[in-house]
Amino acid sequence: MARTKAGDGPSMMEMVRTSLQELGWNAKPTALQEHIKSKYDKEISKIIISNYKSTLSKKKGGKKRRGRPLGSTKDTVPSAGSGKGIHVEDFVAIHKLVNRLGAHQVRQLVDVLA
Repeated sequence: MARTKAGDGPSMMEMVRTSLQELGWNAKPTALQEHIKSKYDKEISKIIISNYKSTLSKKKGGKKRRGRPLGSTKDTVPSAGSGKGIHVEDFVAIHKLVNRLGAHQVRQLVDVLA
């Protein structure tokens, strides 16, 4: 039941909306529930408050789409000049060392440097 009886006060959605304006959008459903109970003397479940908060947030353009933004370059291979990450050239150099010195000696070198 989304509305209270006619003439019986504001709807539940309106109570949640005004409580969010007074307490802020970071207010938890428990705090909103207590505020509504003290101000309007009405009991609204936390689940309904959470659903209304989500609906209002979508209407006002609140939360953005979950996940990485479109066009993000985080998963792309870094350029050779950036100095970050491991590049193909690094693997080629390691491969040459293994061929020249042997895998055991390369491990020993890594242990010494680590």
